[in-house]
Amino acid sequence: MATSTLKMLRELNDYTQEYIAEDILKISQPSYARLEQDPSKIKAEHAQKLADLYKVSIANLLSEATPIITFKDTIDVNNGLNGYTNMPTNNFHEGEVSALKAQNEILIKQNTELMELVRVLGGKLANS
Repeated sequence: MATSTLKMLRELNDYTQEYIAEDILKISQPSYARLEQDPSKIKAEHAQKLADLYKVSIANLLSEATPIITFKDTIDVNNGLNGYTNMPTNNFHEGEVSALKAQNEILIKQNTELMELVRVLGGKLANS
């Protein structure tokens, strides 16, 4: 049996069945588990609450087609102030990349110098 969209969305958002059932839908966990297995039995009010929670349309929520999930191009990072900062992922590691490039240039230079030293010392050994 294919995994339902309800289950996929719940797991992607790190929610438990208990949380969705008791805190969002105000039903028992076993009742919610049955809805994940057969979403066609969901009540309209529950479908609306879940669609609002996951920010999807009811049609997408209850679709039997394999869902297409798109991730936003940001990383949420806890800023230590009981809130979150939205950071674009393409800039997130920019400093680290720059440091690694600089380190790589230094290592290339050292390698070139060592190869020249080996060449010179090899020549001296051959002449002795």
